[in-house]
Amino acid sequence: MARKKIDETIRQKVIKAEASGLPMRKIAKEYGVSLSSVSRIVKEEGVPKAQQGVVAEKNRAERKKRIAELEKRIAELEKKISEIEAGKR
Repeated sequence: MARKKIDETIRQKVIKAEASGLPMRKIAKEYGVSLSSVSRIVKEEGVPKAQQGVVAEKNRAERKKRIAELEKRIAELEKKISEIEAGKR
């Protein structure tokens, strides 16, 4: 089965989104193309490996920051639960 031709404007948007660090899954969903198509487009365009590494490092740093924020929020909520339970006794 022949695959559907992806419009050039969509291809350029996919490339730009990937270069900005947007995850491929989000790109695929946003532009209505498959994850494999996004991957293929990126490979065909030959996004430099050095640039991919910088983006990956940025994403890791952002994830670590979000995880730290969530852990802090969990600790705050656990403290509230303890205070509420102590007040019931």
